[in-house]
Amino acid sequence: MLKIILRAVISLFIIGCLIGIFHKYDLFLCIFLSIYLVYKFYREIKIHSINTKVVLLFFGTLLSGFLGVLAELWGIENGYWLYHGLSDNRQFPYWLPLAWGLTFMFFYQIEESILKKGFIKSFKIKFLMVLLLSATLPTWGEIITIYLGVWTYTWPLQFFKVPLLAIFLLVAFHTSIFLFFTFICKRFNIYNLVFNNIKNKHI
Repeated sequence: MLKIILRAVISLFIIGCLIGIFHKYDLFLCIFLSIYLVYKFYREIKIHSINTKVVLLFFGTLLSGFLGVLAELWGIENGYWLYHGLSDNRQFPYWLPLAWGLTFMFFYQIEESILKKGFIKSFKIKFLMVLLLSATLPTWGEIITIYLGVWTYTWPLQFFKVPLLAIFLLVAFHTSIFLFFTFICKRFNIYNLVFNNIKNKHI
């Protein structure tokens, strides 16, 4: 499990540095992330064909991207955070929807890798895992990009420039999406290792 978390931390560091270094060229980042997203789906389809996992990843990515954009518009409109270095005095980077969508895939893959190890046996422990991952990994990614000048928060009570309120909202966002897909899978009896692994078998 430590290896999985360490790999996630390193991946976030690399992605955070990439966004931080090239944040003034947000169209370039948008194109790069688009290609990366297509590649991720191509690889999943090549391995699994179009099964329930791929469908869940597709709709989860769309939902996360859509809700993430709404959250960004709310925060930007109210001046809760400010993006820097964008052309034409814009406050909405082109890459934001893709970043939110890819976040869903990122969390899914981490949770799937951990659950495949068989350490977690109950939903309560699984939910606690989601809470901890939602509180720590996005915060780590935000710390990197904030210190590299991508954006700043205007909220007080900050932890390494990330407000405690922002951490709480990130946890609420990601756990709500997790619970939504858990409900969908249970409601329609869809087996999925991350959201509904009641049959105790592999995907």
